[in-house]
Amino acid sequence: MLIMVANKKKLKKIGIGVLVILLIIGGVFWGMKSSITSTFNFNDLADLPYERGTKANSGYVAITCNVDLGWEDEYIESILDTLKKEDANITFTITGKWAENKKELLQRMISEGHEVGSHGYKHLDYAKLSYEENLEQMKKAESIIEEITNQEIKFFQAPAGSFGEGTIKAAKELGYTTFKWDVDTIDWKYREEPDVIINRVNKKEIKDGSIVLIHPTKATTQCLDDIISIIRGKGLKVGRLMDIF
Repeated sequence: MLIMVANKKKLKKIGIGVLVILLIIGGVFWGMKSSITSTFNFNDLADLPYERGTKANSGYVAITCNVDLGWEDEYIESILDTLKKEDANITFTITGKWAENKKELLQRMISEGHEVGSHGYKHLDYAKLSYEENLEQMKKAESIIEEITNQEIKFFQAPAGSFGEGTIKAAKELGYTTFKWDVDTIDWKYREEPDVIINRVNKKEIKDGSIVLIHPTKATTQCLDDIISIIRGKGLKVGRLMDIF
């Protein structure tokens, strides 16, 4: 009898111990959940940059070419020549600072049917800027680009795809669609290696609505026609962001 009572007391202590541990674990989990909820609003998911187009069965793959530093101008001419030869139009995402110094090149992009998106005024890390600083950069770029092109800017891509909360908020206020990409050629890294770029694009899952990111580099000028062929080989057309959104 004494043994049974002792066992019951022992079991009771074990049960209390387990309950305490569960309460502690539950408290830690709840604290983590509260912390996550307070720093990330899942209702804002719809505002995050798109990595692919939203238009169903568009039949297009958008190519976006980031233009921002100025040293790559000689390659932009070559890219435009290739696009004209291939009868293809793409989106050039440019900085306002580049645009104000390269008006003729920008006007050629527009006259040949290409789309222009905003890359901000300067090539900065926009995730590190405040909302006000983001807004200032975007507004300044918009004013310059729209005055030269006489076209409304609809798309914004932060340099290096570095979006912060202030970036997304500012872009939304200006009515921009923010975007990144799902196929990165990394041509900025392989500036002298067109074969590496072609091989990389071949291995990517390019599909309807994909966004292929390129830059004006020597290697890109040497393999752009191959990239276009890869896209068309999948039964898709090369296009602009407006074609997939």
